[in-house]
Amino acid sequence: MSGFPFSFHIRLQTIFKPHGLMVRRKPQGCCDDVIFLDLSEMDLNVDLTDVHFWVSLATIMFNPFFWNVVARSEYRNHTLEHFLGSPQRGCIFLGIVIVGLGILRDWLFKIAIESQPRWSLLHENWILFLGYACILFGCYLVFTSYWALGFYGTFLGDYFGILMDDKVTGFPFNITDNPMYWGSTLNFLGTALVKASQSGIFLSLVAGVSYQIAITFEG
Repeated sequence: MSGFPFSFHIRLQTIFKPHGLMVRRKPQGCCDDVIFLDLSEMDLNVDLTDVHFWVSLATIMFNPFFWNVVARSEYRNHTLEHFLGSPQRGCIFLGIVIVGLGILRDWLFKIAIESQPRWSLLHENWILFLGYACILFGCYLVFTSYWALGFYGTFLGDYFGILMDDKVTGFPFNITDNPMYWGSTLNFLGTALVKASQSGIFLSLVAGVSYQIAITFEG
């Protein structure tokens, strides 16, 4: 009926238990299976009463919003250029502020995941190694993109009228258009995996979404 050569039907039955939600699978033939999923062990390992979690969440969301607002304002009004005397000085000032906010954000992220409960499902050696691999590759993307763009190219120099001679197309820009953003996201995710932090994974996803929103504005 939908264009597929065969069809099947799945019914979901939910069982509420005092300690959680349990779903299991009970076969009843090829076309009338009842699927039960056992989610009783999938506890939420995020302490929503922890103020460090919310402060980290706020800084992760704030940073890309901040530099996009300031850069767009500078493009229209040249406020920093006029105040500091040149577009180069304005871009350097903004770059220093962005770096400072990034250090603060990373420090608050570390405090947040240290104060959160550990997720037992992540206590595996391969996940630990995967976390370190994410951090190494993320740092590599960040440093190589900075090397390719230079200071002004990295810190929104085009909004100050400081343009590069040619578009950068070499590594890492030949594998992704925004290697610094995705490298930073990998750093967050890798740290969360190393620390076995479910809240850290959530904050990493928030960082990725925040960067994606920033990309749409910068695009």
